[in-house]
Amino acid sequence: MNEKGGAVPVLIAEDIWRSFQTGPERLEVLKGVNLTVAPGELVAIVGPSGSGKSTLLHILGGLDRPDRGRVVLDSCDIFQYPEDRLPEFRSRKVGFVFQFHHLLSEFTVLENVAIPLLVAGVERKRALEQAAAVLNEVGFVARWQHRPAELSGGERALVAVARALANSPAIVFADEPTGNLDSRSTEMLVELLVRLCHNGRTMLVVTHNERVAQRADRKLELKDGRLV
Repeated sequence: MNEKGGAVPVLIAEDIWRSFQTGPERLEVLKGVNLTVAPGELVAIVGPSGSGKSTLLHILGGLDRPDRGRVVLDSCDIFQYPEDRLPEFRSRKVGFVFQFHHLLSEFTVLENVAIPLLVAGVERKRALEQAAAVLNEVGFVARWQHRPAELSGGERALVAVARALANSPAIVFADEPTGNLDSRSTEMLVELLVRLCHNGRTMLVVTHNERVAQRADRKLELKDGRLV
Protein backbone atom coordinates (compact mmCIF):
# COMPACT_ATOMS: atom_id res chain seq x y z
CA MET A 1 0.00 0.00 0.00
CA ASN A 2 1.25 3.48 -0.85
CA GLU A 3 1.22 5.46 2.41
CA LYS A 4 1.79 9.10 1.57
CA GLY A 5 -0.05 10.69 4.44
CA GLY A 6 0.33 10.34 8.17
CA ALA A 7 3.34 8.03 8.06
CA VAL A 8 6.76 8.75 9.56
CA PRO A 9 8.75 10.62 6.88
CA VAL A 10 11.51 8.73 5.13
CA LEU A 11 13.54 11.94 4.76
CA ILE A 12 13.63 15.21 6.65
CA ALA A 13 16.03 18.00 5.70
CA GLU A 14 16.16 21.03 7.97
CA ASP A 15 17.82 24.37 7.24
CA ILE A 16 20.44 23.07 4.79
CA TRP A 17 23.11 25.62 3.85
CA ARG A 18 26.01 25.01 1.47
CA SER A 19 28.52 27.40 -0.03
CA PHE A 20 31.65 27.11 -2.16
CA GLN A 21 34.73 29.26 -2.41
CA THR A 22 35.16 30.67 -5.94
CA GLY A 23 38.33 32.73 -6.01
CA PRO A 24 38.02 35.62 -3.54
CA GLU A 25 34.26 35.19 -3.20
CA ARG A 26 32.09 32.64 -1.44
CA LEU A 27 29.09 31.46 -3.43
CA GLU A 28 26.01 30.56 -1.39
CA VAL A 29 24.31 27.71 -3.28
CA LEU A 30 21.82 26.42 -0.71
CA LYS A 31 20.26 28.91 1.69
CA GLY A 32 18.19 27.15 4.31
CA VAL A 33 16.56 24.33 2.35
CA ASN A 34 13.78 22.42 4.12
CA LEU A 35 12.22 19.24 2.75
CA THR A 36 10.17 16.27 3.93
CA VAL A 37 9.54 13.13 1.88
CA ALA A 38 6.87 10.61 2.86
CA PRO A 39 7.01 6.84 2.27
CA GLY A 40 5.94 5.89 -1.24
CA GLU A 41 6.29 9.44 -2.52
CA LEU A 42 7.82 10.48 -5.85
CA VAL A 43 9.20 14.01 -5.48
CA ALA A 44 10.67 15.97 -8.40
CA ILE A 45 13.07 18.88 -7.92
CA VAL A 46 13.47 21.23 -10.87
CA GLY A 47 15.47 24.39 -11.45
CA PRO A 48 17.94 25.94 -13.87
CA SER A 49 21.43 24.57 -14.35
CA GLY A 50 23.73 25.75 -11.59
CA SER A 51 20.91 26.27 -9.10
CA GLY A 52 22.30 23.64 -6.74
CA LYS A 53 20.03 20.68 -7.46
CA SER A 54 22.84 18.12 -7.62
CA THR A 55 24.52 19.68 -4.58
CA LEU A 56 21.29 19.24 -2.63
CA LEU A 57 20.90 15.67 -3.81
CA HIS A 58 24.45 14.81 -2.76
CA ILE A 59 23.85 16.26 0.71
CA LEU A 60 20.55 14.44 1.15
CA GLY A 61 22.27 11.18 0.15
CA GLY A 62 25.26 11.71 2.42
CA LEU A 63 27.78 12.19 -0.41
CA ASP A 64 28.50 15.76 0.73
CA ARG A 65 28.13 17.58 4.03
CA PRO A 66 26.27 20.86 4.49
CA ASP A 67 27.83 23.91 6.11
CA ARG A 68 24.97 23.68 8.56
CA GLY A 69 21.60 21.98 8.89
CA ARG A 70 20.67 18.35 9.33
CA VAL A 71 19.35 15.43 7.33
CA VAL A 72 17.30 12.69 8.99
CA LEU A 73 17.01 9.61 6.78
CA ASP A 74 15.00 6.61 7.93
CA SER A 75 14.95 8.14 11.44
CA CYS A 76 18.77 8.49 11.53
CA ASP A 77 20.55 11.86 11.70
CA ILE A 78 23.07 10.96 9.03
CA PHE A 79 25.70 13.58 9.78
CA GLN A 80 26.02 12.30 13.33
CA TYR A 81 27.85 9.36 11.77
CA PRO A 82 31.65 9.67 11.63
CA GLU A 83 33.10 9.95 8.14
CA ASP A 84 34.33 6.35 8.09
CA ARG A 85 30.89 4.93 8.93
CA LEU A 86 28.82 7.01 6.53
CA PRO A 87 29.57 4.86 3.42
CA GLU A 88 28.22 1.76 5.16
CA PHE A 89 25.06 3.66 6.12
CA ARG A 90 24.62 4.87 2.53
CA SER A 91 25.04 1.37 1.14
CA ARG A 92 22.16 0.12 3.31
CA LYS A 93 19.76 3.05 3.21
CA VAL A 94 20.26 4.92 -0.07
CA GLY A 95 20.12 4.05 -3.77
CA PHE A 96 21.49 6.32 -6.48
CA VAL A 97 20.67 6.62 -10.18
CA PHE A 98 22.79 9.00 -12.25
CA GLN A 99 22.43 10.46 -15.75
CA PHE A 100 25.49 8.48 -16.86
CA HIS A 101 24.52 5.12 -15.47
CA HIS A 102 28.03 4.02 -14.44
CA LEU A 103 27.38 0.36 -15.12
CA LEU A 104 30.58 -1.70 -15.04
CA SER A 105 31.38 -2.82 -18.58
CA GLU A 106 33.15 -6.05 -17.64
CA PHE A 107 30.18 -7.42 -15.69
CA THR A 108 26.86 -8.80 -16.88
CA VAL A 109 23.53 -7.12 -16.19
CA LEU A 110 22.84 -9.55 -13.34
CA GLU A 111 26.27 -9.00 -11.81
CA ASN A 112 25.95 -5.21 -12.07
CA VAL A 113 22.70 -5.28 -10.12
CA ALA A 114 24.20 -7.64 -7.55
CA ILE A 115 27.25 -5.45 -6.88
CA PRO A 116 25.71 -3.40 -4.01
CA LEU A 117 24.68 -6.65 -2.32
CA LEU A 118 28.12 -8.21 -2.74
CA VAL A 119 29.77 -5.05 -1.37
CA ALA A 120 27.44 -5.29 1.63
CA GLY A 121 28.69 -8.84 2.29
CA VAL A 122 25.76 -10.84 0.92
CA GLU A 123 26.77 -14.34 -0.21
CA ARG A 124 27.11 -14.49 -4.01
CA LYS A 125 24.32 -17.00 -4.72
CA ARG A 126 21.85 -15.06 -2.60
CA ALA A 127 23.01 -11.73 -4.08
CA LEU A 128 22.36 -12.98 -7.60
CA GLU A 129 18.94 -14.28 -6.59
CA GLN A 130 18.02 -10.89 -5.10
CA ALA A 131 19.37 -9.14 -8.18
CA ALA A 132 17.16 -11.33 -10.38
CA ALA A 133 14.13 -10.46 -8.27
CA VAL A 134 14.79 -6.73 -8.59
CA LEU A 135 15.31 -7.00 -12.35
CA ASN A 136 11.91 -8.68 -12.55
CA GLU A 137 10.44 -5.88 -10.44
CA VAL A 138 11.61 -3.22 -12.91
CA GLY A 139 10.43 -5.29 -15.87
CA PHE A 140 13.84 -6.30 -17.22
CA VAL A 141 13.07 -9.98 -17.62
CA ALA A 142 15.66 -11.12 -20.19
CA ARG A 143 19.24 -10.53 -21.36
CA TRP A 144 20.63 -10.78 -17.84
CA GLN A 145 23.88 -12.26 -19.16
CA HIS A 146 24.48 -9.40 -21.57
CA ARG A 147 26.99 -6.67 -20.82
CA PRO A 148 26.11 -2.95 -20.72
CA ALA A 149 27.58 -2.23 -24.17
CA GLU A 150 25.06 -4.65 -25.66
CA LEU A 151 22.07 -2.77 -24.24
CA SER A 152 20.12 0.23 -25.47
CA GLY A 153 20.10 3.46 -23.45
CA GLY A 154 16.64 2.66 -22.10
CA GLU A 155 17.73 -0.80 -21.05
CA ARG A 156 20.78 0.57 -19.27
CA ALA A 157 18.49 2.98 -17.41
CA LEU A 158 16.34 0.07 -16.20
CA VAL A 159 19.43 -1.79 -15.01
CA ALA A 160 20.65 1.32 -13.19
CA VAL A 161 17.30 1.62 -11.39
CA ALA A 162 17.41 -2.08 -10.49
CA ARG A 163 20.91 -1.69 -9.05
CA ALA A 164 19.75 1.28 -6.97
CA LEU A 165 16.93 -0.86 -5.55
CA ALA A 166 19.05 -3.97 -4.89
CA ASN A 167 19.64 -3.30 -1.20
CA SER A 168 15.99 -2.30 -0.59
CA PRO A 169 17.02 1.26 0.36
CA ALA A 170 14.79 3.63 2.28
CA ILE A 171 14.95 6.09 -0.63
CA VAL A 172 16.35 6.31 -4.15
CA PHE A 173 17.90 9.57 -5.39
CA ALA A 174 17.95 10.03 -9.17
CA ASP A 175 19.98 12.82 -10.77
CA GLU A 176 18.69 13.59 -14.30
CA PRO A 177 17.87 9.90 -14.96
CA THR A 178 16.32 10.68 -18.37
CA GLY A 179 19.04 13.10 -19.47
CA ASN A 180 20.49 10.81 -22.14
CA LEU A 181 17.31 9.00 -23.21
CA ASP A 182 15.09 9.39 -26.25
CA SER A 183 11.41 10.21 -25.80
CA ARG A 184 10.25 6.58 -25.90
CA SER A 185 12.81 5.45 -23.30
CA THR A 186 12.02 8.50 -21.17
CA GLU A 187 8.33 7.61 -21.13
CA MET A 188 9.16 4.02 -20.20
CA LEU A 189 11.38 5.15 -17.32
CA VAL A 190 8.80 7.65 -16.05
CA GLU A 191 6.12 4.96 -16.00
CA LEU A 192 8.49 2.69 -14.10
CA LEU A 193 9.29 5.30 -11.43
CA VAL A 194 5.59 6.05 -10.93
CA ARG A 195 4.78 2.35 -10.65
CA LEU A 196 7.61 1.67 -8.19
CA CYS A 197 6.44 4.47 -5.90
CA HIS A 198 2.83 3.32 -6.19
CA ASN A 199 4.09 -0.04 -4.94
CA GLY A 200 5.80 1.51 -1.93
CA ARG A 201 9.24 2.62 -3.11
CA THR A 202 10.28 6.19 -2.29
CA MET A 203 12.14 8.40 -4.77
CA LEU A 204 13.47 11.91 -5.13
CA VAL A 205 14.32 12.93 -8.70
CA VAL A 206 16.29 15.94 -9.91
CA THR A 207 15.21 16.65 -13.48
CA HIS A 208 14.97 19.17 -16.30
CA ASN A 209 12.33 17.00 -17.96
CA GLU A 210 8.86 18.45 -17.54
CA ARG A 211 7.27 15.07 -18.28
CA VAL A 212 9.04 13.57 -15.28
CA ALA A 213 8.10 16.51 -13.06
CA GLN A 214 4.43 16.40 -14.09
CA ARG A 215 4.08 12.75 -13.10
CA ALA A 216 5.59 13.22 -9.64
CA ASP A 217 3.45 13.49 -6.52
CA ARG A 218 5.12 16.83 -5.83
CA LYS A 219 7.16 19.19 -7.99
CA LEU A 220 9.47 21.58 -6.14
CA GLU A 221 11.66 24.29 -7.65
CA LEU A 222 15.09 25.16 -6.31
CA LYS A 223 15.25 28.92 -6.72
CA ASP A 224 17.69 31.36 -5.15
CA GLY A 225 18.97 28.63 -2.87
CA ARG A 226 15.58 27.58 -1.49
CA LEU A 227 12.85 25.11 -2.44
CA VAL A 228 9.60 26.72 -3.53
